[in-house]
Amino acid sequence: MEMIRLGQITFASFLLLTSPVFGQDSAVFAPLDLSSAGERDLLVERQALMARLVARVPSGEEEPPSEAAAQLYLDLAELHLAQMLRREAAGLLSVIAVEDLSPEAQRRHRTLQMVLDLLSERDELSAVLSRSIGWEQGQALRTAAFARLDRHAEAARLLPFAIQTLDALSPAISAAILPDLLETALFAEAWPEAKTLATRFADHAELRDSPAYRFLLAHAAELSGDLLSAFDGYMRAAEGRDAYAQRARLALVLMGRRTETLSLAEAVDTLKTARWAWSGDEVATEVAQHLADYAFELGDFLAALWALDQLLTEASDPEVAEALRDRALDVLEAFYDAGATGGIALGTYLEDHAVISLRWRFLAGFVERAAVLPQVLLDTGMTALAAREFGTLRDVEEASGEFGQSVPDRALLLQLSLGEARALLAGGQADAAVDVLIPLSARHGGDDDVERLLVEALSQAGRSSELADLRIRGLDFDLQRRRAATLYENAKWAPAHEALLELWDSYPGQFGFSDASRLIRAAHELGDTVTVSRVATAFPSLSDLPGWSELAVTLKDRGTTPTELDTKLMRSSIENADRVLNAVTEITDSMNRE
Repeated sequence: MEMIRLGQITFASFLLLTSPVFGQDSAVFAPLDLSSAGERDLLVERQALMARLVARVPSGEEEPPSEAAAQLYLDLAELHLAQMLRREAAGLLSVIAVEDLSPEAQRRHRTLQMVLDLLSERDELSAVLSRSIGWEQGQALRTAAFARLDRHAEAARLLPFAIQTLDALSPAISAAILPDLLETALFAEAWPEAKTLATRFADHAELRDSPAYRFLLAHAAELSGDLLSAFDGYMRAAEGRDAYAQRARLALVLMGRRTETLSLAEAVDTLKTARWAWSGDEVATEVAQHLADYAFELGDFLAALWALDQLLTEASDPEVAEALRDRALDVLEAFYDAGATGGIALGTYLEDHAVISLRWRFLAGFVERAAVLPQVLLDTGMTALAAREFGTLRDVEEASGEFGQSVPDRALLLQLSLGEARALLAGGQADAAVDVLIPLSARHGGDDDVERLLVEALSQAGRSSELADLRIRGLDFDLQRRRAATLYENAKWAPAHEALLELWDSYPGQFGFSDASRLIRAAHELGDTVTVSRVATAFPSLSDLPGWSELAVTLKDRGTTPTELDTKLMRSSIENADRVLNAVTEITDSMNRE
C-alpha cells in the first residue's frame, strides 16, 4: 500500500509540473456537446433531418449546399458521429464546402471532423494529435488516442482532464474510449482515476461483462499481485472474440510462464490455438512473436516458422525483416540438424520438410541448411529419393539466382550435383549418374571428386569407349587403376595398355601383381613383346603364384622366341587366360589387403 500511495503522490506531482496549455477552443473549435445527440432516436431524428434537407436541396443540384443546408448536413453528421457511425459521418462532412460556411459553421465542422479523426485507426493518429493540441474539450479523445498509440506516458499526463471532459461525449463514444482510458490509468498506477473509470463501465450495456472490462480488471489484479483473481478474469475475458479477448489469452500464457504454472508445451499449444482467433493488428503480432520464441525453444519448428512467416508478411521495416529472416534461418538449421541426428523421426522429417520447403525454399541460405536431408536419405539406403532431393535442391539454388533472390553458391551447386550422382550410383543408375557428371566435368574440369565419380559411373555403365576417351587430369592411383581395369575388362586393349603403363609410371610403388598381369595380357594382345619382357623382369615372383604356368602359355610370342619366360610353360590355350588372370588378381589383391 505504501508503494501505491508513493506512486500516486509521484504521479500527481508529475501532473502539476506538466499540465497542458489550453486556449484554442474559442478561436478554432466550437463547443462540444455530443451527449444530447447520443440520446436521440437515430432513425426518427435522421428521418426528420433528411426531410428538411430534401426540401432545401432541389433534386439534381450539383452545387455545394447552402448555409442552411450545410447546417442540416452538420446536424446529420453529428447525429451519426454520436452513434459511432463514423463512415456515415465522414461522408456527410465531406459534401460540405467548408470555405463557403460562416465562421461559426466552420468551427463546428472542424470540431466534428476532429472528433472523427481522433477516433480513427492508429496509423492516422499521430498527425491528428498534433493538430488537436490545446483543445480543452477534446482531452478525453486525445488521451484515448495516445493510449491506442501505446504512448501511455503522454496519455497519463492528460488523464485527469480526460475524466473531466467525458460527459461532453455521447454514450457510444464514451464506451469506445473507456477501455483505453482505464488501461492508461492502470499503466500509470493512477488508482483513483482507475476506480472512477471502472465505475463508468457499468453505465454502458456493451461494456458490462465485456472482454475489455474483464481483461482490464484482471490486469489490475495482476498488477496488485492478486494472481488468482487475475487468472479468473483473464479466463473469462478470453471467452470473447475481440482484441481484448486475444490479449487475455496472451496474458494467460505470459503469466503462466512467468509463474512457472504453465509448461512450455502448454504455452505453445495455447498460442497455436489463439493464432486463429485474431489477426491483423499489434495484438496478433505479439502473439506471433511469442509463438516464434516458445515454439523454437520447444523444438516445434513448424509452428515457429509459421509465426515468423506471419511476422515477415507484416514487416515494413527492412531491418526488422532482415532480422526475421535471420531468425528463420536459425530455426531451419535447427530443424535439419535435428533430423540429421535422429532427433526427428524420418517420416516426420520428410513430411515437415515438404511443408517447410513450399514457403522457405527461396530464402537465401535455405538450400545450404536443407542439404543434409538427402544425405540422410542416402545413408539410410533410400537412394532414389536421395537423388531426387539432391536434384531438387540444386534446381532451387539455381532458380534463386534466376529470380534475383540471391547469388547461387557455386560450391554448393557442385556438392549437390555430386550428391545426386553418388545416390544414382548407389541405386544402380550408372547411366543417369553419367548424365549428371558429364556436364559437371565440363564446368569443373580437374576436380578430383567429379572425375573420380565419372570414372566410376562410366565403369559401372560399361561405357568403355567414353572411358577410353576420357582425359584424366591428375587422378589418384585408385581412380586411374579403376579406369585401366574397366578398359581391360571390356577388351579395350590399346587404351588399357596405355592406361596401365601410365599407372605404372605414375605410381611404381603401388603397381601390383594384378596390374602387372593385366598389362602383360594387354601387351600380348597388341604384340608388344618389349612390355611383356619388361613386366616379367620387374615381377619375377609372378612365376611363383598359383596358375602362373597356365597364364604364361597365353603369352606365347606370335612368331618370336620368348626370352625371360620358360617355353615349357606354354602348354595351355590362350582361352584360359582370363580365368587364370582373375584367379591371380584375387590372390594378389588379397595379399595387398593383408
